[in-house]
Amino acid sequence: MNHQLSNPMIEEVSGLFSALGDASRLKILRSLLDNKGPLSQGAVAEAAGLSQANASKHLACLVRVGLVSREPEGNAVYFTPVMPLVGELCDLVCGHVSDRAKMTYKALK
Repeated sequence: MNHQLSNPMIEEVSGLFSALGDASRLKILRSLLDNKGPLSQGAVAEAAGLSQANASKHLACLVRVGLVSREPEGNAVYFTPVMPLVGELCDLVCGHVSDRAKMTYKALK
């Protein structure tokens, strides 16, 4: 790690990873990152395969931890990823999970 983690920083990082620890929120982030532009709440819900109410709850969490911005426009609200590097983090973790699965599969042979 390149940064010295103070206790307040550890709490912030923990909150961020906690927000990323939910499959629905990861689906929302992937939808936003893949879209390359703002999405309405309805479009986010549809893209992530969630109900409007469920998407709203998860979007609020992502906004609260600073991963997504919320921009009202008329009667609609649009969401944009604030930290595009989170996609790279997810790709890194997915690569690790894939490597572990391959190792487990080889060990079972």
